[in-house]
Amino acid sequence: ADMHGLLTFVLIPSTHSRPAPVKENVVHVKAHFDYDPSDDPYVPCRELGLSFQKGDILHIISQSDPNWWQAYRDGDEDNQPLAGLVPVGKSFQQQREAMKQTIEEDKEPEKSGKLWCAKKNKRKRKKLLYNSHKNDGDGDNEEILTYEEMALYHQPANRKRPIALIGPTGCGQAELRQRLLNHQPDRFAGAVPHTTRSRREGEQSGRDYHFVSRQTFEAEQAAGNLIESGEFEKNQYGTSTDSVRQVINTGKICVLCLHTQVLKVLRSSDLKPYIIFIAPPSQERLRALLAKDNKNPK
Repeated sequence: ADMHGLLTFVLIPSTHSRPAPVKENVVHVKAHFDYDPSDDPYVPCRELGLSFQKGDILHIISQSDPNWWQAYRDGDEDNQPLAGLVPVGKSFQQQREAMKQTIEEDKEPEKSGKLWCAKKNKRKRKKLLYNSHKNDGDGDNEEILTYEEMALYHQPANRKRPIALIGPTGCGQAELRQRLLNHQPDRFAGAVPHTTRSRREGEQSGRDYHFVSRQTFEAEQAAGNLIESGEFEKNQYGTSTDSVRQVINTGKICVLCLHTQVLKVLRSSDLKPYIIFIAPPSQERLRALLAKDNKNPK
């Protein structure tokens, strides 16, 4: 810093230059199945296999092997000196599931007649699982869940994540939502839905509904902006992602009652909802509730 005038640097390339080691990025995934290496005949070394349960977060540090990733369980990095091996990919998991079924079926005693035919059909269906690249659109692939990539999310204090209540018809999620909106209006709010029906007396656009034309509604639907939509008495209704964002921007928690099919759309959006499953009551309780409303329980 105290030097003045022209400075000349002489750069001499090293004769022993070596490429820097390639450092793989850590990928974080959530497991959608249980795994125990002690029960796995395919793991190269059972002592190195990493056991985990459905829902565990795994930190994948190496994906160089096509069948086995090296990973740590979330929170175990300090206690676990070596990374463990976890099985990779949907096609590999399909083979493992198919082999399990074969082993279980081979244990069954041989039967004749129709039962034998059913068993034969099972094997035929199981064989298809190996050809994963040929039937990517089939339902079989959807049933075999492996991993889902995750990222740590730091929620801003003024941007509350919405709550999606999911449950079978009649389990009471709509009533639960209404109670939250009625008793704590300063904390919870509902998204204003879109509709193609005409505005009635006393209704206000933007408060009761967003009243739009059928053409606008269908355009929003085609653009994937509607979380859910349906038709009632020849009028269309739907909830848009923008309506949910409007609630979030006010600092309140948006409460939604949704069908299970909507989850794929909702989870792929940037809304990051909390999804809560509302379990149905017992059959006895359900019968009592229906009888109370003078309904005939089936």
